Amino acid sequence: MARAFVGPLCRFFAGDRGEPVTFAQGVEDWRRDLQSAFDKQLVPQFAWREDPSEPAEQFDLGDSGWIALRLFAFYAEKSDLDLPDTAPALIELDRDWREAADQKFGRSKYAHLLAARMWFPQDFEFTARIALPDGEATELGSLSVLKDQLRWLNARTFQADEEQFATWDAIEAPAGGPLIASAQRGYAALWRAVSVATQRRMPLVLIEA
Repeated sequence: MARAFVGPLCRFFAGDRGEPVTFAQGVEDWRRDLQSAFDKQLVPQFAWREDPSEPAEQFDLGDSGWIALRLFAFYAEKSDLDLPDTAPALIELDRDWREAADQKFGRSKYAHLLAARMWFPQDFEFTARIALPDGEATELGSLSVLKDQLRWLNARTFQADEEQFATWDAIEAPAGGPLIASAQRGYAALWRAVSVATQRRMPLVLIEA
């Protein structure tokens, strides 16, 4: 199961473990240190309202929506490969995916969708492996680039509009379910999350349970 989190990161890192206000200063320190690690000519200021009083929102992609969406986008660029019929339990079970992941999807039109798990509301072209305040690591991408890549994917494949996206929310995306239908469920939920994060200028984080 996957959910897209939108909101201040102090709320994300607090989770069920404590009050967001106790995490706020640590997130600010981490953001400052992270900013200093990047070339200022390549990355704009990492700026958003890191306020514990700001609400968080979550969007459900279903059991296999996140896996199916990424696999669908991956195969959309591979005309020489056959699209799988169903979403695998683990995306790493797909051999062609594993080979591309080892290269960090460097040649993909959808690299910020395929590689990243956290997106900041700034515009930069690359993805980067970063350390998180809790000691874990994740791949960072740009929210604006992710939104563009989702648009491109839709234009080249589904060719759906916002009204059709809304109907996809009702699609079940069970583990091992049909890949295209599950990808549509994942797309609709992620698109709503990206739209809200863009409007609020907040980070977006993908949570896999």
